[in-house]
Amino acid sequence: MAKTELTIVWQGLARIVGQQINAGSIPSVLAKIIKKAQFVADTNGSARLLFNHFSQTPLTDTDLPVASLINSEQQIIKADPCYLHPDRDRLLLFSDDLDITKEESTALIAEIQPLLEEFNGKLFPLESDSWLLALADMPKLTFTALPEVSGKGVDTHLPQGSDQRAWIRLWNEIQMQLFDADINQQRIAAGKLPINSVWFWGAGTFIAKKNAWRQVQGNGRLLNQLTKQSGVKLNDKQDWSGSSFNASNTGKYLWVVDELDLEADWQEQLQQFDDNSLQTLWQQLKNRKISKITLQIPEHGQYFLTPLDAWKFWK
Repeated sequence: MAKTELTIVWQGLARIVGQQINAGSIPSVLAKIIKKAQFVADTNGSARLLFNHFSQTPLTDTDLPVASLINSEQQIIKADPCYLHPDRDRLLLFSDDLDITKEESTALIAEIQPLLEEFNGKLFPLESDSWLLALADMPKLTFTALPEVSGKGVDTHLPQGSDQRAWIRLWNEIQMQLFDADINQQRIAAGKLPINSVWFWGAGTFIAKKNAWRQVQGNGRLLNQLTKQSGVKLNDKQDWSGSSFNASNTGKYLWVVDELDLEADWQEQLQQFDDNSLQTLWQQLKNRKISKITLQIPEHGQYFLTPLDAWKFWK
């Protein structure tokens, strides 16, 4: 039997498969996988799953060393723009789809930079919505990764360590500085959310596992950075049908599927994926051209399926 293993990471699916009311809306092949596979619950988000797919050792700290992917020579951390929303007695953080232009990014950084002089810090943009903070000395703190805070209350995720007081003070000063900033008043007038804070994270060193995969398919900034560190080819148009899996192409493959758009017709998206990809993969698994399929759904769990599982008529 071919020793070809495929791992599929499918973001956005947790809210669908995690609710029994949706069971009747799941297309046939995906339903078979869920029913016949061995399931292991796993609440890790997509960023941590991806990191661990390329790391020499599992990353178990609250933070993720994303700054190390960008520049391992400098002492830098992420200081990403975000929106804090007061909700009764807590602050909720939002960092996705904030629609920050290059000009807005420049203006916001200019507002914050004077507050960083005390910390010998220099803030600069990697992208409009992704900022780096270069430091003379790294703070004695542990952070929490932004992807694991976004959409949640921040109280239990604030930096911890001997430098906590100074950095929490800085964090509060940044919020006060941005509250009345002209650029935020312009954003509000344009119907956008204000950028009223930053989130510090991304410290630590990342040691990549070289050639972790024969090939990786997918899109996204983080996946692109991880594949470069690991020396793996990233292909956004891999053909998973026909002769894609044969004796000469054995090995481990990773497919990071585009995130399910829950605001659109997610049933149609599932059906198209079922028809265009899962049908073929299911047959290749049953025909033993694939030795194992692992479906990972961030913040939900992992489904492990072998050819033997696929033939279990009683499940």
